[in-house]
Amino acid sequence: MVVPTLPFRILDAPLLRDDFYCSTLAYSTTSGILAVGLNHRVYLWSEAFGVQHPPFTDQHSSNYVTSLSFSSENGEKGILAVGRQSGALCLWSVFDSEVRFEINHPDTITCVAFKQMKSRRISERFQHVEVDTEDLAVGDDSGNIWYYSVEWPDDEIRDEFDWQGSMTLIAKISAHTQQVCGISWSPDGVYLATGGNDNACMLFELQDIIPPRELGVTSKCTNTLSQSYLTSVSENTRQQLLHRHFIAGSSPSPFHSEIAPVSAALLSRVGSLISDRDRTVMVPPNYQKHRLSHSAAVKAIAFAPWQPSLLATGGGSNDRAIHFFHTPSGACLATINVYAQVTGLIWSKTRREIVATFGFAQPEHPFRIAVFAWPSCEQIAAIPWGPNGSSWDRIENESNVDCGRALCAVSYPCRPPTYVLDKLDSPGGSSISSLVNQLRSTRRGGNVHCRRAVVRPRAKEGGLWCPRTVEEGCIIVASSDQSVKFHEVWSSGRKHKRAASGPYGGSEILEGIEGLERPGNEVIR
Repeated sequence: MVVPTLPFRILDAPLLRDDFYCSTLAYSTTSGILAVGLNHRVYLWSEAFGVQHPPFTDQHSSNYVTSLSFSSENGEKGILAVGRQSGALCLWSVFDSEVRFEINHPDTITCVAFKQMKSRRISERFQHVEVDTEDLAVGDDSGNIWYYSVEWPDDEIRDEFDWQGSMTLIAKISAHTQQVCGISWSPDGVYLATGGNDNACMLFELQDIIPPRELGVTSKCTNTLSQSYLTSVSENTRQQLLHRHFIAGSSPSPFHSEIAPVSAALLSRVGSLISDRDRTVMVPPNYQKHRLSHSAAVKAIAFAPWQPSLLATGGGSNDRAIHFFHTPSGACLATINVYAQVTGLIWSKTRREIVATFGFAQPEHPFRIAVFAWPSCEQIAAIPWGPNGSSWDRIENESNVDCGRALCAVSYPCRPPTYVLDKLDSPGGSSISSLVNQLRSTRRGGNVHCRRAVVRPRAKEGGLWCPRTVEEGCIIVASSDQSVKFHEVWSSGRKHKRAASGPYGGSEILEGIEGLERPGNEVIR
């Protein structure tokens, strides 16, 4: 079955910044909310509540949003990180009525990315108590990566102990010589991959640069620190306050004897920001495990969810290709020339396929979305765009037609949490307070991830769902024509051609040693 060329939903996005270096879409599978950055403002959209406005402070129009990211699904916190041109970083949860953190960095924030899985660490507030935390990587205009651990207590803990949580600066990594364009965490939490305007993707093995006590343990379970668990903590521990706020100055490191001081402009709004001489590691240049060279800036980076040792990257205008790497060795396994900027890469969760979105094409072609099979690299679907990003069914190459650009993309499950379906069936308020109250009551009613709808999605604009859309969802694409498009991309047609041999010459032993699965049945689960 061929995927539809027309998007099934289009949202108007006035003032959406037409900038290759911005990634202003984020989707929360915990809450079913899409966040969109439109110039200096952030908007929320959901099927239940439509468009909402988060409680952020007003910003000057020049202080535009550069990047957005939601925290992990299994962490169930629904934290939205917002990076801005001024260097401001804001953290707010869809379950909260106010912002918890606003922090200023010395350079423009160019990229933010939460790890897909929560981590378990000792609480900054309660000694000897292990809690869930979120890992957040923040890239800036100078090529640095600021690595934070975010502890975000739930409402009952926050109210009883009058504590909003903490952000701990675990490391400041000198990753690139120019601005950071993309960040991705491996599904198993072993690697952090960063892309820069210096035409390189840096691959860091976190255990090599982060002390074990700070690295934490990546957790797939969903049990969180509860109120009843806190009651078992001694009264002495319960009354201890954490006074280690941010201290401006240098931080010693196993790598450096002398370090440039961190800017004193880092200020916490509500919670505690922790960075002291014993906590923050300063990682100098060239401490990456591998440097993966490209011919242009690297924005699109994606680890295969079913094979963490498989990494895909996409280059900019002078590269115009998708590259596949084996992370333990850094070996390039394959390259697909796509003749366009690669602005987004999303792996299928159920098959060995990857979807790519494209910006400027050279030579000009109308395709802005394409799906490829792995490891054959066969193109199995392509979606053309019309003039200025509009939709059309033609595929002719017309050099005088501007087809617009896909600026960035995120995955959309098309299976909203059950509260969304309940809300669609009942009238009620549509304010941000209504949204927060609904989400809070949903979370109190049970684990959010267990309450996801498993029924067929409702009728949509444009016709019937493709069979795999029901199973796996679709993608949301930000377009240069100031719109946000919902596209079905996963076809359910014929099986793909199998490669004659795997990426290591057909040796099953070598591929097993190197951590790559032998390509067999393309259906994973």
